[in-house]
Amino acid sequence: MVLLYILIATSLVSLIALTGIFFLFLKKELFEKILFTLISIATGALIGGSFLHLLPHSLEHLSPLTASWFFISGFISFFLLERVLRWRHCHEWGCEIHPVSYLNLIGDGLHNFIDGVIIAASFLIDLKFGIITTFVVMAHEVPQEIGDYAILVYGGMDRTKALLFNFASAVTAIIGGISGFFFVKETGYIPYIMAFAAGNFFYISASDLVPELHKEVNFKKSLSSFIFFLSGIVLMYFLKITLKG
Repeated sequence: MVLLYILIATSLVSLIALTGIFFLFLKKELFEKILFTLISIATGALIGGSFLHLLPHSLEHLSPLTASWFFISGFISFFLLERVLRWRHCHEWGCEIHPVSYLNLIGDGLHNFIDGVIIAASFLIDLKFGIITTFVVMAHEVPQEIGDYAILVYGGMDRTKALLFNFASAVTAIIGGISGFFFVKETGYIPYIMAFAAGNFFYISASDLVPELHKEVNFKKSLSSFIFFLSGIVLMYFLKITLKG
């Protein structure tokens, strides 16, 4: 019965990735206007998620030096992945897919897998605790998945393909839930994965997204994007408070 609860919970979390479907019905002109804003929020959310959620959780179980090394390893791994595959940057509509799209899918898939394991562990502790944890994860995933969808589209994918790929990445939460149910007693590696994933997300935000925000030369638009960037970080902070509460 517990496994059924875990499957239902992780399936609901995965379905959040389909929130991007609402953008399928917007005209291209309108969508392009709000895309930069979504990227700004996503940049802040990725940085906030790295330093306010993933890294602090890993530090609860790892020494600062160990967590730092795994964070650096996560950063370097994406740097090497981008260099080895020799994907080139793309900044215009209709060009080939930007590497940040694939990197974000990998990082988000890992993050969702961890969420699935955490949900499974919560249900194994107590049904009510599992339900509460599921709602907390869902609240965290709504802005994250919208931002991920925006990143994929900005990276060169058409809106339908971005929606499907983002959903495929989210389904790893179900895999994580099943894995957590059967191997929760052997999840000592989770703190290491959290620190590694934090490095992944920081690379995406610092190497690919922040430079894109700097390309806006209009002062008012730049100021607006900076405010939305900060709002992404603040949002992660308030979610951190909620998690502690």
